[in-house]
Amino acid sequence: MHLRKIDFLDFSKEQGKESGGGIHPYPEILFILEGTARLQWIDRDYTATSPSLFLLPPNTPHMLSNKSDYCRFGFIELDMEGSSSFPNLEQAYLWNGMQPANPAQWPATVLIYETALQIRDNLSPNNPYRSIAKDLIMLDIRKLLLLVSCFLQTRKAGLVTPSPAAVFPDKTRTSERIHTVIRYMESNYQHPLTVNVLASEAYLDVSYFIRSFHKIVGKTPLQYLHDLRLNAAICFLSTTTMSIQDITNEVGFQSIHYFSRLFKQKYGVSPSLWRTRQIC
Repeated sequence: MHLRKIDFLDFSKEQGKESGGGIHPYPEILFILEGTARLQWIDRDYTATSPSLFLLPPNTPHMLSNKSDYCRFGFIELDMEGSSSFPNLEQAYLWNGMQPANPAQWPATVLIYETALQIRDNLSPNNPYRSIAKDLIMLDIRKLLLLVSCFLQTRKAGLVTPSPAAVFPDKTRTSERIHTVIRYMESNYQHPLTVNVLASEAYLDVSYFIRSFHKIVGKTPLQYLHDLRLNAAICFLSTTTMSIQDITNEVGFQSIHYFSRLFKQKYGVSPSLWRTRQIC
């Protein structure tokens, strides 16, 4: 699979540009970012407000028109190169038919729309990773298609509005959920995190989450989070001249006193003394 074309366009009645579309031998992802738009696709007619995400299999005629004073949308054309990961016509009918109902707020679909927005953000001139933006976009496209596929499977099984648990089918082991949360913690350790937030990321009851986490990892979620933050603090102490207060803030502790107490419990000395001994 490779990216054939990606672009973001504006429809404005004031500018006299209100519609566009056509037909081509490539699948397309169409994302309504702002405003309200009407999509005429094969024999279907949809009116949807942002955010809406339409999936158009190859060789299916479509026409998008503006229904509000201003409309912004993005489209992605893909060359699947033999891959079957893009939804087929039946699946596209099912997915597209939900868009007027604004499923962006459904628990099981939130991540799909967030991924689409991430694709847009990767093209921003302010993206610090713009040099690898295309690689990041391709990863997000694959992620989006996988999420849609999973959602449609649960939908076909009879879940009208899938709950969060539908994202994780029953056959998914608790350990997989815990390891998903571990990766989430490793990526977000510097942000405020509570056990309740982490349990919700795993779609598990709080008490069951804590027990399962300890059984798998050998420590509580809070202990693991503290270890991540203290390991980051050690790195800052040994490689930078940042103040203890700045390090405290950078690694996610809300109080310098709490940070210093935990640091001393683990390493036997205060952060400032630890740094001094490393220099000596």
